[in-house]
Amino acid sequence: MTTIQYAPGNWKLFSVFIISLGVFLIQTPKTFAADICIDGLKELNGSQGIIQTKGGVWGYLEQSSNLKDKSILGLQIDGKLQRLIVSFESLCEEGKTPTPKLHGLILNLLGDARMLFNSDADRQPKEKMLETLNNLNKNIDELLSQLPS
Repeated sequence: MTTIQYAPGNWKLFSVFIISLGVFLIQTPKTFAADICIDGLKELNGSQGIIQTKGGVWGYLEQSSNLKDKSILGLQIDGKLQRLIVSFESLCEEGKTPTPKLHGLILNLLGDARMLFNSDADRQPKEKMLETLNNLNKNIDELLSQLPS
């Protein structure tokens, strides 16, 4: 039978390692919460800011002769996207850490809205644009319904 002998120096090193590991594991969730709440919120606000500097989805539709009569839909989408960001921020303020999945879902919806600006609305079939807008609106509603109000 083999016995393992611990030298006094090894025991101290092992103790420091265990304590360091414990501190790391305790701090990691707090660090993660701070990162997603600070960096994640900054990213969401930045993406929303890009949409708003272009007049929002409402402004995009207002500039289209084909879709100007549907600009209220754009106003609704703009407001709902902002509500998603406020809900994310509220979770942070309440000490409830938003998940990376929630961050990604909101960011994807903002990305879908930003994609609208890549093409001239008047050069797209009106029905296709309305379908895209209605799907975006529906997807935002679905996510909003899952969040605390």
